[in-house]
Amino acid sequence: MKGSMPSKPAKIRVLDSSTIDRIAAGEVIERPSSIVKELVENALDAGASQITITMEDGGLTLLSIEDDGHGIPFRDLPLAFERHATSKIATAADIMQVASFGFRGEALASIASVSLVKCVSRAQGEELGGLIEISGGEIIRREPAPRNSGTTITIRDLFFNVPARRKYMKSAQAEKRSIMKLMTQLALAHQDVRWIVKSGSDIAMDLRPADSLTDRAADLLGSSVMEHMARFEMEKGGFSIGGLASRPTWTRGNREQQFIFINRRPVESRALSQAIVQAYREVVPAGRHPVVIAFLQVPHGEVDVNVHPAKTQVRLLLEREIFSMLKNALTEGLSLRKADDLRPWRGDVDSDPNPEASERIAGAEGDYLKRYFQRGASAGFEFKGVPAGQGQLFGASAMRPAPGDDEDASFDSALTGGGDAPLHSAPFWQLHRTYIVTQIRGGLVLIDQHNSHERILYNEAKQALEERGEGAGVPTQQLLFPAHLELTPGQVQAWQTHSDQLQSMGFTIEPFGGQSILVQGIPASLKNWNEGRLLLDMLDDLAWDDKPSQENQVDLLASYACHAAVRAGEPLTIPEMQNLVDQLFATNTPLSCPHGRPTLIQFTLAELEKKFGRT
Repeated sequence: MKGSMPSKPAKIRVLDSSTIDRIAAGEVIERPSSIVKELVENALDAGASQITITMEDGGLTLLSIEDDGHGIPFRDLPLAFERHATSKIATAADIMQVASFGFRGEALASIASVSLVKCVSRAQGEELGGLIEISGGEIIRREPAPRNSGTTITIRDLFFNVPARRKYMKSAQAEKRSIMKLMTQLALAHQDVRWIVKSGSDIAMDLRPADSLTDRAADLLGSSVMEHMARFEMEKGGFSIGGLASRPTWTRGNREQQFIFINRRPVESRALSQAIVQAYREVVPAGRHPVVIAFLQVPHGEVDVNVHPAKTQVRLLLEREIFSMLKNALTEGLSLRKADDLRPWRGDVDSDPNPEASERIAGAEGDYLKRYFQRGASAGFEFKGVPAGQGQLFGASAMRPAPGDDEDASFDSALTGGGDAPLHSAPFWQLHRTYIVTQIRGGLVLIDQHNSHERILYNEAKQALEERGEGAGVPTQQLLFPAHLELTPGQVQAWQTHSDQLQSMGFTIEPFGGQSILVQGIPASLKNWNEGRLLLDMLDDLAWDDKPSQENQVDLLASYACHAAVRAGEPLTIPEMQNLVDQLFATNTPLSCPHGRPTLIQFTLAELEKKFGRT
């Protein structure tokens, strides 16, 4: 392309120190939470027992990290802000044996090159501390200053001299969420430290030293989660793995509460995340994820932490062996191999633990179906009638017994398989408690019960919001006993961000101190909110969502529909299946769920005849 190449090669030159500093800062300092990570790691290396983080506008305007560690001698303050100046290592060989969290000597120099930094520190044993101020990498002030032993570093106007980087920062709320997510990881890894996080005039976190991982996890994740957690541990060949993991009865819609630490360093590892997936594969449904807090202790020579500038990724020398070790520790520690004990009973006579009770239940269900089949009553769905036009899709013989037939006899035959009644005496069949099978003119359809119910609930909630206008909301049913829920930091942020939309959807929620809320009302159309699990799952889905408000409403409605919908594996009666299909085809988009997945698959008679060689 003309003009895209210079007329002659540019001269190779050595970059000036200011440009080098800004390039390096771009590798180490991605956002305010990157600064928090680097400075908190320095504080931990300095032996701090209390660390206080203060932020304004998510750290974009102001960020301060204060500790009571051993401090920096006054004479060394300028040297601390020089690039590659560190007290952690001396030679290249030390890198493979490094035991500290920081070691590169890049963080302070990188931070100072793209912000206004003030550092006040006093080393243990010194009578007086010192102060240094740096703007864009240049020292503008240095003098003695009073302080107790420890260090306070204050950063203002991050990326003030790099407007291109500043432009790509996310909202203040998003940056705050990123910092809180990081603080959750650090607080789990260091239970012996007092953690205080201030956001403006609010105290976002105040955790005193905990006696155990269980106590610290309860502080951060909530005691309700801890009721479903179990310990696991394993030692082998100089390696040790231990921690807490949820039983298969408690799962989440994302991996936000899966924490992996190697030598107390929070890391991201695709291989170790996959080990968790493999351990739970047989006992947790697809799309659900357990809560896992895993600590791996590895000899320093077996792990390379010098892979990523932010030190969030590591390279394990024996990755395959550690993968297997983590998988086995979870499987054996939580007895996950006993998957049969966790699967619902499918009605096999031989495996029925109480055949007499089951016979009574089956008789009661049969009587219920006989009495309510023609009325279309349902325990789980409100019958709204067959929409206009559906009669052309579903044949009359597939919907009701023919006029004049003995309805009870026809129905009993359909249920028991006896007599000469035609197969279509029962209009719907449930396949593996997941799919609804029914015939249509010219073939049959398989309907996904979860996807279909998602579409119904989504459209109903969306229509209610549109018809009632902004701020009016959906009808609310007050709970007889308000529900007290404990939230994670991410869930707190999601609730605060989406409180108005949740209220419009019919939820009445009040703060209840700390990270707790009190739910006093839920949407009137909601049949089962699973004692708060539905709302917690919704907040999980929205915890790290930074989309514009209109997209937020779509995500909120989709999350509500997904978590409130009937699940795969839930048995449905014939009236319930009928009403679900009725309501699905009453929507304006019956062929897909809000996430775009199909609700049904059609098989024509021509396709079936071809399969059976009739053509």
